Formats: sequence, C-alpha cells, structure tokens
Amino acid sequence: MSDLKRCAIYTRKSTEEGLDQAFNSLDAQRESCEAYITSQRNEGWRRVKARFDDGGLSGGNTDRPGLQALLAEIEAGRIDIIVVYKVDRLTRSLADFAKLVERFDKHGVSFVSVTQQFNTSSSMGRLTLNVLLSFAQFEREVTAERIRDKIAASRKKGLWTGGNPPLGYDNVDKALVINAAEAATVRRLFDAYRDLGCARKVIEIARAEGLVTKKHPGERGGGRGGKPITRGPLYWLLANPIYAGYVRAGDSLCEGVHEAIIDRETWNAVQTMREAAAKRTGIATAKRNPLVGKLFADGDRLTPTFSTRSGRRHRYYITKLTETGDEASKTRWRVPADKLETSLVTALDQWIRSAEATTSILAENTSANHHGRARKALDRLINDEASRTPRERIHNWAACIIRIDLDQDGAAITLAADQLIDCDGTLPINESVIIQSSIDIGPRGQGLRLILGETVEAGAASKAMRDLLARAFYWKEQWFSGPKTTLRQIAEDAARPPSEISREVQLAFLAPDVLDTLHGGTAKVSANQLRRLRDLPPSWAEQRNLFGLGTSREI
Repeated sequence: MSDLKRCAIYTRKSTEEGLDQAFNSLDAQRESCEAYITSQRNEGWRRVKARFDDGGLSGGNTDRPGLQALLAEIEAGRIDIIVVYKVDRLTRSLADFAKLVERFDKHGVSFVSVTQQFNTSSSMGRLTLNVLLSFAQFEREVTAERIRDKIAASRKKGLWTGGNPPLGYDNVDKALVINAAEAATVRRLFDAYRDLGCARKVIEIARAEGLVTKKHPGERGGGRGGKPITRGPLYWLLANPIYAGYVRAGDSLCEGVHEAIIDRETWNAVQTMREAAAKRTGIATAKRNPLVGKLFADGDRLTPTFSTRSGRRHRYYITKLTETGDEASKTRWRVPADKLETSLVTALDQWIRSAEATTSILAENTSANHHGRARKALDRLINDEASRTPRERIHNWAACIIRIDLDQDGAAITLAADQLIDCDGTLPINESVIIQSSIDIGPRGQGLRLILGETVEAGAASKAMRDLLARAFYWKEQWFSGPKTTLRQIAEDAARPPSEISREVQLAFLAPDVLDTLHGGTAKVSANQLRRLRDLPPSWAEQRNLFGLGTSREI
C-alpha cells in the first residue's frame, strides 16, 4: 500500500435554496467525493473527518468560512489532497484559482476534481493546471490593461487619478483642492528658484524659513513627511506639472480640471531654467568624469559619484542597483575613478605603440602601403599625446572610446577606429576595435581583489597592518575575559562602533599561515582593505582558499 494521503472534501452551493432538505446539494457533492476517495484506497487515500462546507455563498471570492478553515488546515500541514465535485465549487475566479493552487503547491497539497478528471497528483492533471493558469495570467494582464487604459483616459480628460496628493493640495472626494498654507510654500519655492536659478540657494532659504515637505497622516497616528526640503523633493516639486494646472498623460501634458497654484509664465520660466541647469550639469559631469556613459560592469552601467575626506574629493564609478542587503553588496561595483583612468591611459598608450594596433585598425587584405600609412598616423598621434597632461590624455582617449566592459580579469575596450586615424576615407579601416586589457582596477565595492604571491621583503608589513592584527587579538582577549563581556560593551569602552569591533576581532581567528602572510608583508592588501572584510569563514581551509596564498582572489 502506498503512503497515507489525508484527503479533505470541500463542497459549496451558491444559494441557500434546498439546503434545509434531508439530502441536499452539499450532501450529493460529498457522496461523490467520498466514492472517489474510496476508489483510490489502494493509493493510500483516506478521508479526514472534518467537514468543509459553504452553503449559500458565491464562488466569486475566497471569503468563505469553510474555505478559510480548509486553508488553515493546509497551513497546519494536516491535509495532503483536496477533493471537490467540480473546479467551480472551489472558486469561479481564475485569478483566485491560481492563487489557491500556488498556496497548495507551497505546502505540497494536490487538488482533485472528481467529475472533470482533474488531478494535480498526476502529470496530465498538472498539464491541465498549467493551461488553466495560463488563462489566469491572461485574465490578470487584460485586467491590468483595462486599468491602465482607464487611467490614461481619465488623465487625458484632466482628472487626477489618485495617490498621495502633492504639497499644496488635499484629496477631497477624489479631487485635488488647494491647501492655502501649503500652496504658499509651493509659490515661495518657485519664486525663489525663478529669482536665483540655483537649487542650493533655494534649499538654504527653505531651511531658514522652516519650509517642509507635505505631511501625510498615518492611520494610527504619526504619519510621514513634514521633513525639511532637500534637493530631491525640490527637483520633483519644480518639475511637477500639477502646479501649473496640467495633468501628465504619458509624454503629454493635458489641461487639468483642478485649480493651478503657479501661473503659466512662472512655470515656463522655471522649466527653461531647469533644462539649462541640467545641461550645464551634464557638461560639468563629463568634464570631471570623461568615461561617463561608456563604462559597464556585469552588464550594468557605471555612473560617476564622489566622496569627500579631509577636504579632498575622491571620485568613483559605481553601479546603482535596486537590490539591498548582502547580496546587492556582493555584486556592486565601486571603482576608484583616478586609478581606473590612469590604468586605461597606460594600457592604451602601450597598445597604440604595438604592431597589433595597426593590424586591428585596418580591414583585412590590405597592402603594405596601407600599413605604412596607418603606422605613420598612429605615430603622429603618439607624438601629439606626449606633450599633453594625463588629464588631457584621458579626455582625448575618451573621445575615441565607444564602450568599456569591466570584469574580474580586466577590461574590454571598444574604440572607434575612425577617431584614431584621420585618413580622409582613403584607408580601409574597421568601424571599431576591441582591445582586451588586463588592467588591475584594485578594490571594487564591498569586495576586495587580493593579489598574493608576489615576493616582498620579509617584515615589510605596514605599521597599520601590524596595529590592526594586534587590536584584533586585544579585542579577542577582552571578549573572552568574562562570560558576560559582549562586543557591544567593548565598543562602548573603546568609543568605537560595534560593527567595527566585530570586523576586526574576527581577524584573530585567521589561520596561522594566513597570519604569517599578513605579518610578513607577502600579501599585497592594505590594512584598510582587510578591515572591510565582512564575513570571515570559520574553516581554515576556506580561509586559505579565500586569500589564495599564491593566486588572485576576490573577497
């Protein structure tokens, strides 16, 4: 006999008509289901005693006592198979059916319809289920399209389609009504920007005058908003067409039925100033970061950013991910811009001097004369570059670069060949050239590239490295000094963040040979890089594998 399978019968009737009879529709459904379970007795099927009946209730939703009791039993792990007379007894909504089956699958529960040969415990039943789920997906998509079409049609008529009302308006009977106090704030911000043309100065005025974002009350008190005006909310406010009496419908602006807060003249003037400022910002960004828009890693575009430490600006190219948490930190790229740009210039300077450069630029089956002319053109480029500063050289190279794809082994640089050689169209050259470069980009993001194995004079470890390891063992001794000593207490005594103590103390548990590598200066990793290491494997074998001890490895 097969393993025991606990079967629950579910019955439903839409109306109460006839339910007072001695043998009603629910009893007839149950009888058929019991007979089917009995026929599967050799498969280990057994009926549970509990009844799950819904009389006089529609199948258009799942808010039914009997069904909810059944779902509770499933959640508790006391049901293996659900048996119904027909599928529509469980639900008449394909979307609800898809959700219910998803819950059944989550708990390993099968579903059987005795009159329709529908049994998800068999391969044919699962095929039928997939067909039904496809229709359910179709229904959901059609519903979503209808909603989108309705919203689009409403906006074209100038109607506000809901959500949180913006600063300056309140939601009254699903319509935007001006809030006089908040509208004064909106007008003040628009006027200030029109007069000054500088977002930073407008923010300073807003803070000095105590202007805040819209306060949204919570259902249980509190709420959100009511914060000082910052750059993001200010830009959003200045670009919101609602304030000029418009409603956005896709890429178009439609006349709204609500009252405007800002007159059209002020609105148009502010938009013109915003566009000019954005253009200036784009030009300034490109001047500071010549590789902007051309740098990719793991398929994601890298964008420029910077941090300031000790009054000095440090530039980076980073990937902006929507994920959060540890998984996101493992995949995020954060590349030091200066080091990357310097490495690229060095790599490209070496490549352009090589014979490979001429061969790569020229099309196939070219003559010796073509090669000679191309080589002279490249030599002229080399001579011109020799008199330029490193900053000028990266900007010149950037004009030739189409795209750079970074990976753990270096970079694939795609160059526009016609930007390298000025030949007036008289040389047969390729459209683009791809150069594989093994440039070392150093640390990136939360990971570190540790390059081990290069021989360094014994005892060459930096003082910072020796101090870091000494602190790790000191924190460890304090941690083990008493049963009630915690890392948080140690951090409070040392006036340092607990996370910092936690990261450093784990270094006291490094394998002895790894410690020797760090003490001896053989590992080409800085103390600052090492102290950023988050999760150290407890196994010494895994630690050796992580640090490589002779290979390059990213952690």
